[in-house]
Amino acid sequence: MSTAQEIKDIIARHRGEIYKKDYTFFEVDTFAKCVDYVEKESATCAHCTELLSDMANLAESYPKMLNNGSTGRTEFQQRLSVYTSHLATAHGYKRKGIFMPLYTMGGLAVGALAGLISGQFLICVASGMIIGYIIGCSLDHRAVRTGKTF
Repeated sequence: MSTAQEIKDIIARHRGEIYKKDYTFFEVDTFAKCVDYVEKESATCAHCTELLSDMANLAESYPKMLNNGSTGRTEFQQRLSVYTSHLATAHGYKRKGIFMPLYTMGGLAVGALAGLISGQFLICVASGMIIGYIIGCSLDHRAVRTGKTF
């Protein structure tokens, strides 16, 4: 069975075989981070042990998948989604920067409702967005501090 460092070395070795934009767009860096997290959690999780061996196979074949067109790209994204969703649901990992836009939009909605009720629409909408932004940023910062973001 491969270790996380071996898998990350394979990913780095194959990096030059795909376009730079594809590397960023298809979040190959997130894949590399997930390798570390899955190895860390594999000590207590049998499913993570299985995912680690699958990740080793994916690390060898991801350049072909991303260069082969839509079917390979879709398969890569689906497999990455399996890794991230398992880490999120079973181990509490979160995507970096997820809370700020969510809470900003929630603050916008609450502010719009309060503005319609009070008659101070613009002030309430702006206040709601600012409060939502602050809460979302603080939650994002807390998630980064815990070290459970990808």
